[in-house]
Amino acid sequence: MTQLVFTQDKSFENKLNIKTRKIELIKSGMSQIRNKIQKEDNLVVVLGGEDSVNRFAVENKKVDILLSPENNNKRDFLFFRNSGLNQVLCKFAHKNNVAIGFNFSDLLDLNSTQRSKVLARMAQNVKLCKKYDVKMIFSTFANDKYYLRSDTILASFAKILGI
Repeated sequence: MTQLVFTQDKSFENKLNIKTRKIELIKSGMSQIRNKIQKEDNLVVVLGGEDSVNRFAVENKKVDILLSPENNNKRDFLFFRNSGLNQVLCKFAHKNNVAIGFNFSDLLDLNSTQRSKVLARMAQNVKLCKKYDVKMIFSTFANDKYYLRSDTILASFAKILGI
C-alpha cells in the first residue's frame, strides 16, 4: 500500500517499512483552484471544507481526490452531521470518478472533543460513499515524517470508520 504524503523522508519510510508518494495539495480560492487544475498533469488533490469547493471538486473531471470534505466550522444538525458530503455530491463524485480522501494526520492534532466530531463526520461520509459507490482513499497525507503511520494502523482507521 502506498501512502500519499506532502513531504517524503526515505530513511523514515525504511524504518516503518512503508512506501510513500509525494503529492501537491491545491488549497486556494476558487479562481486559483481552477487555474491550477488546468495546468496540473499529475494527481490532482483538492482540499475540501467549504461547500462551494466540495461541489466544484466533485463536478470537475480533472480532479482525482477531494480531501477532507468534513473540514468545516458549521454546526451539526440534530439528526445528522454537517459532513460536507450529501447524496448529490456523491452522485457527481461517482459519475466523474473523483475519490474521497480521509486524512489520518488531521486527527492527530485535535483534542478529544474535536476528534470525536471529525470521526463522526468521517463515518457519515463513509456511509454515503459506500451507498453511492464512490471510491475512498485512506492515507496519512503527512506534512512531517512523524505523522507517518504503518499500513496496519490505516487499515484499523478504515475499519473504525465503517469499511
